[in-house]
Amino acid sequence: MKTRIFASLCLLIGALFLSAAPVRGQVGFLEQNWPADVRQEFYTTSQGSRIMPYSWFIALEISDSQKSFYRDRLPELGYLPNSLSTNNPDKLPVGFVRDQNEITKVEYIGMNCAACHTNQISLSGKTFQVDGAPALSDMWGMLTGLDDSLKATRDNADKFDRFAAKVLGAEANNAAAKNKLKSELTNFLKYWSKFIQDSTVEHPWGRARIDAFGMIFNRVASIDLGIPENSKKPDAPVSVPFLWGTSFQSQVQWNGVAPNTNDIERLGRNVGEVLGVFAEAEFQATTIFEIPKPARTSAKRLNQVRLENLLKKLWSPKWPEQLVAIDTAKKEAGRALYQTHCVSCHAIVPHGEQNTPVDVVMTKLSEVRTDPKMAANATIGVASTGDLKLLFQGRSKVPRGEILQTLVQLAVLSPYRDVAPPESILDRLTTDDLFGPIEINLFLREIGFSNKTVQALHADLDEKLKSYYEDLQSTVKSFVGQPESATVAENAPPTLKYKAAPLAGIWATAPYLHNGSVPNLYELLLPGNERTSKFYVGSREFDAKNVGFKTEQAPGTTLFDTSLPGNSNAGHDTYGTFNEEERWQLVEYLKSL
Repeated sequence: MKTRIFASLCLLIGALFLSAAPVRGQVGFLEQNWPADVRQEFYTTSQGSRIMPYSWFIALEISDSQKSFYRDRLPELGYLPNSLSTNNPDKLPVGFVRDQNEITKVEYIGMNCAACHTNQISLSGKTFQVDGAPALSDMWGMLTGLDDSLKATRDNADKFDRFAAKVLGAEANNAAAKNKLKSELTNFLKYWSKFIQDSTVEHPWGRARIDAFGMIFNRVASIDLGIPENSKKPDAPVSVPFLWGTSFQSQVQWNGVAPNTNDIERLGRNVGEVLGVFAEAEFQATTIFEIPKPARTSAKRLNQVRLENLLKKLWSPKWPEQLVAIDTAKKEAGRALYQTHCVSCHAIVPHGEQNTPVDVVMTKLSEVRTDPKMAANATIGVASTGDLKLLFQGRSKVPRGEILQTLVQLAVLSPYRDVAPPESILDRLTTDDLFGPIEINLFLREIGFSNKTVQALHADLDEKLKSYYEDLQSTVKSFVGQPESATVAENAPPTLKYKAAPLAGIWATAPYLHNGSVPNLYELLLPGNERTSKFYVGSREFDAKNVGFKTEQAPGTTLFDTSLPGNSNAGHDTYGTFNEEERWQLVEYLKSL
């Protein structure tokens, strides 16, 4: 009798587990403490990114066919579908959002953080969506695809006629309206194609990687400042980091350059991110006195704080044991190994406690010896300050990181609600383009600070950044005459470091290392010279044994070649010498985090 009752209970528990899992062809969600409405808010809220007019994006076809770019091409590039909702009537992919200029009311298509920080995992015939996980999409393919499609629309009469019919509607037969649209498209392409040309690198990033620092720097210091010589090739792509727990880590970004201990510092990080993904920005100085005016940007700072508050509640995903069980004995043996070899750098944050503050460990590049290019690119080199040189004590050139941090601060502090300036002094006096008391109070209530506290936090951040700038100056000097190559890792200055964060949910975030050069957790525990040198990225089919994604060539995947600049899979192999059994024990424990 007891045996039958126990068996019945097991069947009931199993049924409950599997009821939460999707059947084949459907997408389910692992428990991450987000209800459906919160998830949709994350997927569809604008941060102020503006790629192009919204109507253009909806009308745009793939360059060599009549298929829709956003409905057909974006899924091919790895962007995830999103269901119809109040905030998404056109069924845009996850993280592609409608943005409106708050003064002119013109609508644009943009991206928010969900586009690059949401992924799907296919396991045992079922597919799970993981919020906050690094996407396996091809952002560079998206950018160049837009360029190709826009050019084809300009140059192909039939394609342009279809485009005009969708954009102009009833005005599509009006010759003047069509000519105006053609002129606007041509002018937009002068900017967009130049941006693509200046950003094109010898070796494309491929799936699951973005040179975020390079793109943000070029957008802000080159395009927004109008100084073309500040543009540098974004040739140090890194793996997209996962987001759960990020709000409570003392420093963020792979090289730890962004302080992250309060909501003002977190806002700076998010404003920097949206400036890199096509926010509009104006950084100006008067022509006579060269005194900087307040910056104008399209960054929606209240929305960014709200999204950050959602992310504070996001849990890491737990390994789906109902589908693939964890070996308890191996896990416990792996726990002991982790305590000996790993925990001093990678703190343990229990599942569901992502709001635990963590002082992240910054590991010297000369110690970890992973690929140095990202850390070096973010630190080496200088940029022109142009009309803003008084902000930098009259210096005409400063380290790249310093100019970026300063311009982000200006954007955070801007009193303007958007970028569209009044056209005359009279308009300036009558146009309501400054934030009013109600909006300021909403912002203060959202972050939970008084105005006085915000000012004090800004002053504290200034002090932190001054120290950072001093480190930059010494690092730039130490690198004079040195090549940007893997040999830098062996004698890198102490200012070059990479972040060692907690590993909760690490099983769902392949590929590994900061540059995505290791395909799975098992290989991460091998000596560097024994790791796979070439593999394909982009498959969502999960490898539950090695803990990563399948690496065979398949439609849409891109080749990762570790011999290329910035792609080294060396390093992070000096923290313990493991035999084969110990490696599998550690893998089993890492699944459980």
